[in-house]
Amino acid sequence: MKRVILILMMLTSAVSAVVAQDNGRAARRQAAEDRVMAKRMAEIQDSLSYVEAMNAIDSMDFVFEANMLVFKRGGTARVYSNLNFISVKGDQALIQVSPVDSGGGPNGVGGVTVDGRIINVERRVDKRGNTTLSINVMGRAISASVTFTIPKGGNNTSVRISPTLNSNTITLYGEIVPRDQSNIFKGITL
Repeated sequence: MKRVILILMMLTSAVSAVVAQDNGRAARRQAAEDRVMAKRMAEIQDSLSYVEAMNAIDSMDFVFEANMLVFKRGGTARVYSNLNFISVKGDQALIQVSPVDSGGGPNGVGGVTVDGRIINVERRVDKRGNTTLSINVMGRAISASVTFTIPKGGNNTSVRISPTLNSNTITLYGEIVPRDQSNIFKGITL
């Protein structure tokens, strides 16, 4: 009788070890499937934001919201997207750059806000599907070439602002959103 009980206990522990091992495999398999699904969802979201950005560019009614600023000599700064943006509506452009640690500026929110008329618009798509939108902005306090580079299938846009009167080029990184989805705070225009 003792042998039978001992054998039953050994079989029970062996079966539980096999079941526990199967549960570990199933959990790992489920975690891998969840990672694949999350990656697919992120790709779909990127595709949707890309389509929205392209539609907004086509209608020339969009806002580029920057979250990083790169200065002429390579220094970088994290910035607030509601204070650092380029707004385009029809043939008008508004550019606001307000670095967080700038110590103030004439626009009341720590930087510079300028507006102008869009003189020239050129849109190109390269062989890889990346879109480049170049505009020239002329205004009372600005004369610059602004180049938006949007990668195919995504919305992580880079913008290069090159003034025509000096070499103080800056680069901004962020996203293009339709005007009705943007949340920007405009400072005092020069």
